[in-house]
Amino acid sequence: MNFVTTQFLVFLVFVFFVYWHLPRKAQNIFILLASYFFYACWDWRFLSLIIISTLVDYTAGPKIQAARSERARKGWMLLSLGVNLGILGYFKYFNFFAGSFASLLSSLGMEVSYSTLNIVLPVGISFYTFQTLSYTLDIYRGKLEPTRNFIDFATFVAFFPQLVAGPIVRAKEFVHQLEKKRVFSFDDLQIGATRFLYGFFKKAFIADTLAVNIVDPVFANPADYSSGTIWLSLLMYTIQIYADFSGYSNMAIGSARMLGFEIPENFNFPYLARNISEYWRRWHRTMSRFFRDYVYISLGGNREKFAVVLRNICITVIISGLWHGAGWTFVIWGMLHGFYIVVDQLIRRWQARRYGKNYSMGVVGSIIGWSLTMYFMLFARLLFRSQDFSDTTTCLVRMFTGADGITLGVNMLAWVAIVAFFIDHVYGWFKERHAAIDSIAPYWAKALLYASMIIFLYHARPTEINPFIYFQF
Repeated sequence: MNFVTTQFLVFLVFVFFVYWHLPRKAQNIFILLASYFFYACWDWRFLSLIIISTLVDYTAGPKIQAARSERARKGWMLLSLGVNLGILGYFKYFNFFAGSFASLLSSLGMEVSYSTLNIVLPVGISFYTFQTLSYTLDIYRGKLEPTRNFIDFATFVAFFPQLVAGPIVRAKEFVHQLEKKRVFSFDDLQIGATRFLYGFFKKAFIADTLAVNIVDPVFANPADYSSGTIWLSLLMYTIQIYADFSGYSNMAIGSARMLGFEIPENFNFPYLARNISEYWRRWHRTMSRFFRDYVYISLGGNREKFAVVLRNICITVIISGLWHGAGWTFVIWGMLHGFYIVVDQLIRRWQARRYGKNYSMGVVGSIIGWSLTMYFMLFARLLFRSQDFSDTTTCLVRMFTGADGITLGVNMLAWVAIVAFFIDHVYGWFKERHAAIDSIAPYWAKALLYASMIIFLYHARPTEINPFIYFQF
């Protein structure tokens, strides 16, 4: 049940009206059943995986807290890690690691017989696995009290607005909202509905228009296209993936807000970043903080010597790359971003020593930093979009050799999508400097903006519905 389909809109309206006519406890039960139904519409067989994770972590949480010995605490924590990561590893990574191991043995002269298993990747498994793991990890670290209400915990794990692609919500941010009475608010409805519309527009018009008209045709057969067209498609993919994923996050946040819940923001205008570290603080923020808190800090974080800190950064970012996809292109993509961040840290360390900790790059330095960040981020996107190294190599060769081939132009709808993306980030630039911009904008301007979105969605959105890019993760 894709967020940009009529079926989901009918489902959301039905859930909204029934939900607000129920008392709190019944609301939670209803939301849990609605969330299970929502996920079952993708594939009902994989509901069992969510239920297994829920049962294991609901049981493990109180056991971790009540354990009288460190050995017992670690035992229950390892049970949670083993079950959740075991399920994730089998469904997402078994073929990747088995195939890679078979290839390694073959390269050493040892012939092995290996055939890929027909393992279907459950949608959203990486997201809800990380979400439920954060619960037991926080209890183990003494940062969270376990919940004693199974319905509340199960609803936290399966909450449908952000179940399949985030934001990755932590129990301490969400469970307390389930425990208190929720009162219908027209302000919440307005904020939620406009956030949902904004996200719908970003996904259904900006992302899908660029995908259908430019990105997908080029990356389907990159060897057929000219150098300039491949550069164009890579740039358009960079806009597409932002509009696609941030659009989903906006719809998730908006849907939750209409039901009286607040979930964390996932994007903060990432293409305004002036260095790669800042970029990762702006892009997929809930994933970045998960890896920071549960991988980077667990490795020692920045409490170690500088060389060890750089090692911790590299390990964290490589694991993040593997989280995005079971393929060597994602591993190399993670390694490349690790290299970027290490270089960024070395430059900033040198600047602090030479000019002091309060050194400011100034306007020119900020523009140079932004330009370099966008260029190297764009270059890494090629690995993210390519199906395999063969496609990556083909694109690189054609991009840097001025190859001839089919040339695609940018049609009027694509130009509108590009302009809409720039307006989005120009608004973000103003918002960072003038926080009150939302409150001072006249109502007629907002109404005109939303009306324009609806008109474009009705008349100009592609008829082909593309799945959300991050659903594959």
